[in-house]
Amino acid sequence: MRIAFTKMHGNGNDFVLIDEFNGVVVREEDKPRFVRAVCHRKFGVGADGALFVQPSDKADVKFRYFNSDGGEAEMCGNGIRCFSRYVVEEGYAGERLKVETLAGILELEVTRNEDGWWVKVDMGRPKFRKEEIPATVDVWGYEFEHEGRKFKIYAANTGVPHVVAFVDDLDFDIIPIARKIRYAEIFPEGTNVNFAKVEGDTIRIRTYERGVEDETLSCGTGSVAVAAIANKLGLVGNTVKVVTKGGLLKIDLTESTAYMTGGANRVFDGILRLNELKYEV
Repeated sequence: MRIAFTKMHGNGNDFVLIDEFNGVVVREEDKPRFVRAVCHRKFGVGADGALFVQPSDKADVKFRYFNSDGGEAEMCGNGIRCFSRYVVEEGYAGERLKVETLAGILELEVTRNEDGWWVKVDMGRPKFRKEEIPATVDVWGYEFEHEGRKFKIYAANTGVPHVVAFVDDLDFDIIPIARKIRYAEIFPEGTNVNFAKVEGDTIRIRTYERGVEDETLSCGTGSVAVAAIANKLGLVGNTVKVVTKGGLLKIDLTESTAYMTGGANRVFDGILRLNELKYEV
């Protein structure tokens, strides 16, 4: 009735990690329910999502990510940095590793210096076509209106779908308009929503995450999407500093891919008492 876990975060985007590299810890059919319980901030450990470390026959290790609502997602930029630090630290892979994800096999590089652990992730090529988002219409410059205010949105898939709206001021309640966009019928699988303010080659962002259904302190895939869309619009160059509420991410864009570099923190290791978890709240 007890299992080990590790609590980690990337720029404040926090996760409960369960190590299944040497065997199943949480049965597959129980994972969504378990994730909802363990991620609850009052009755569980508390987290934006859960990571599962599993063996892979295609890469060095397999990455599984579940949002706090129990739904599995293809990718999580901050999550995969935490995941990669863990597997290198535990000796499951070397500092240059390949990770199997639902978004494909990604290559990462893990380093450590006096400032902590840093992970560079090959996030793959951002996708912009409506079929790749997916969206039912072309949303490149699509207008949303909320309480008399118009937002021009752009979309990209950077492992998961993201919408970006550029604004002059980030000091407003993003939740109502973010939810309106997130649940819009034009996005059949839903979408994450980012609001961005460009300041030279630095972009400040706030992100509403699908599955968490709230604003998070940082979103790696969202930071890549913001940088890629801003670059495509000619607003920034190929190297972009993205400032999230939780900290800084560096995005490097090439013709074929996007690289994200950021920190990964291992806050504590502990033991879960499964019989004490509250599964329905």
